[in-house]
Amino acid sequence: MSNSESNPTRTLTLVLPEEDWRALRAAEPDAIGWLRAQIQNRLSVPAAPWSQSSQESRSAAESWRGSEDEY
Repeated sequence: MSNSESNPTRTLTLVLPEEDWRALRAAEPDAIGWLRAQIQNRLSVPAAPWSQSSQESRSAAESWRGSEDEY
């Protein structure tokens, strides 16, 4: 078991209609592993041109909801 203070984590909740979940599982039997791999692949790409628009979207979301780091 790892120390959560030295390795903080986040839990993501993704709400999908049952039909979408079944379609994802049909295409990717290990859907959670696939999603994790997609996140890791995205993080391994150096600052891409589209990352600026992602930052702008994040800023807009944070101004509406507040920074998640506050929790």
